[in-house]
Amino acid sequence: MEEPISRKLMQLVKIYLGAFSKRVEDMDISRYHYLLLLIAEHQGQPTQKKLAEIMGKDKSAMVNIIDTLTAKGYVYREINPSDRREQLIKITAKAEKDIPAIKASFELLNKKATEGISSEKLDIFNEVLKQMAVNLKPLDSNLVSFRKKVKKVISNHNHEA
Repeated sequence: MEEPISRKLMQLVKIYLGAFSKRVEDMDISRYHYLLLLIAEHQGQPTQKKLAEIMGKDKSAMVNIIDTLTAKGYVYREINPSDRREQLIKITAKAEKDIPAIKASFELLNKKATEGISSEKLDIFNEVLKQMAVNLKPLDSNLVSFRKKVKKVISNHNHEA
């Protein structure tokens, strides 16, 4: 039986994130580090909607992520003066302090992960990943769920007086 591509990718992700977690374990958050870098890179101009698009998340998931980062003191929302219906996401001083370590950790791990791999091979790797995503996108469905199904039990209680 051929090993699923997903298993190979998940093994790599587990190793990468494990190493990353060790490097940033003193920070107050355990995930969403890359999102902080994106917010900082856009200098306080991204909206929740734009961040959701960039990250490939739905709006409600992005609201929850921003709520988590806000509760941890890393970001805050500000009404967009150009469009009062939108909220701009901005980083706090706490995030500014942690961002250099986050950036350095990603750079170090990316450098270590690609050690001994030519730039040509890395270009091919990135092209292959993109093509795989394009190939699989039509099969992506909201019908696939890993949530536990709950059976609804209807009881019939007839009480006669």
